Amino acid sequence: MNPVITIRIPSATVSTLEFARLEGYAVDTVRKMTQRGQLEAEPKRLQPGKKRVGGKTRILYARYKEKQVRANLGHSRFEIVIG
Repeated sequence: MNPVITIRIPSATVSTLEFARLEGYAVDTVRKMTQRGQLEAEPKRLQPGKKRVGGKTRILYARYKEKQVRANLGHSRFEIVIG
């Protein structure tokens, strides 16, 4: 029986700056990755009384790590611990 691998991440969603620090990328590279669709981001919502959406881009870090680990290990016998 194979043991389950545990991976710890700080939170399920992170900003572009936090993602860049965690993964060792430049912030501009992370922004380009989100614009090209290589990273999944939370959809921005229109605030009441506003005409345009705004705010920081929040990257779905848990989903990114899950895909990365599944591709590297070749199996899904792992768990991601948030916090």
